[in-house]
Amino acid sequence: MISTVEHLIPRLQTARLRAALAAMRVVVVTGARQTGKTTLVREIGREDGRTFLSLDRPETLAIAERDPETLWEGLDKVTIDEVQRSPRMLNLIKLEVDRRAVKGRFLLTGSANLLLMDRVSDSLAGRAAYLTLPGLTVAERLGNRGGELLSYLLNAPDAGAVLAAGGDFDCPGAWTIARATFDGGFPEAVALESDEARDLWREGYVATYLERDLRNLSQIADLPDFLRFTRLAMLRSGQLVNIDGLARDAGLAPSTARRWLNLLEVSCLAVTLRAYSVSRTRRLIKSPKLYGDDSGLACHLCGVGEAAQLKTSFHLGALFETLVLQHVRAFSQELRGGAEVMYWRTARGEEVDFVIETPHRLLPIEVNSSRSLRANDWRGLTTFLDEYPDAAPIGIILYAGDEWLRLARNVVAIPWAAFLGH
Repeated sequence: MISTVEHLIPRLQTARLRAALAAMRVVVVTGARQTGKTTLVREIGREDGRTFLSLDRPETLAIAERDPETLWEGLDKVTIDEVQRSPRMLNLIKLEVDRRAVKGRFLLTGSANLLLMDRVSDSLAGRAAYLTLPGLTVAERLGNRGGELLSYLLNAPDAGAVLAAGGDFDCPGAWTIARATFDGGFPEAVALESDEARDLWREGYVATYLERDLRNLSQIADLPDFLRFTRLAMLRSGQLVNIDGLARDAGLAPSTARRWLNLLEVSCLAVTLRAYSVSRTRRLIKSPKLYGDDSGLACHLCGVGEAAQLKTSFHLGALFETLVLQHVRAFSQELRGGAEVMYWRTARGEEVDFVIETPHRLLPIEVNSSRSLRANDWRGLTTFLDEYPDAAPIGIILYAGDEWLRLARNVVAIPWAAFLGH
């Protein structure tokens, strides 16, 4: 049985967080609100005896604004939750860790992407390690670590080896694509017993985000306009960013649309992927692509209120792609040596949904929500593989079927659940 109690689910990022605390004076855990940051840092804090403080508590926030140094005076190790609520405090943390260079002294969390907030990254430059905690993966819900299949694919010599490994990676769970996509990764939403309850939870999540988090990040006078803009952005999940078109549909100036899209990224509601644009022979598209950060919340913002509705929705393909991206990003950030997730598209329209780049390898991944595949479905992959034969020996299609299939000399179709669940 899948556990739905958040604190009982081991998180993929735990080992990396422990390693960061052993190496750096400050560690910052960022991510969207309600992805489990507080639960994770509390568990870590119980291990190393650190004091937990939350700036969501009005009295603690008041001290942080008035005399923040008293919060950690006399304490060896401190966790400060929701640190973005008091950016002024970060300069004093910098002075404190410069005065006492203790590894793991401060563990900070923030429900905004602090790396995109100049005042934060400037304050802690060279002193902090940053980790992003995404929502739960299918693997974590099943009690698996996750990312093992991705690691294997990045080291597999050829398609034959990948096909032979299929027996080692079964298709765990009994979810459909619609079920997994609608569930998304927020632990509280996943734990609810009905889709109606999940949709209500997401409605409250959006309202909280607009009324509290957004006001802390930026002064926006018309919240209904911003909500409409957010819905329009989510309806474009999986598409190239077109600021002028988005601004026109939302009735905004392009400069406002650009600033609001940046706010969606800073607050971890949206993700933009840059294009992989290295080519000597082809003209490539370089505009970024837009995605929702969580497939379940994107469903809500697209007007999809239950998994059964998603099965027949024309949004299914794009929202499933959003779910896969959640997992690709979560697994990639755990890879030794680092990795970047991008997409690839030629001016002629040949495209690969995701390209994972490591220092020594490229792995192109195409996503397809159908159970059966046609030759045209991997045309973009074969074009990419022909363009980068040395760096990319294999290409992968994640699809709704149950079998591992060799579609071409260097292209393998893998059941989506095997990738997301391992």
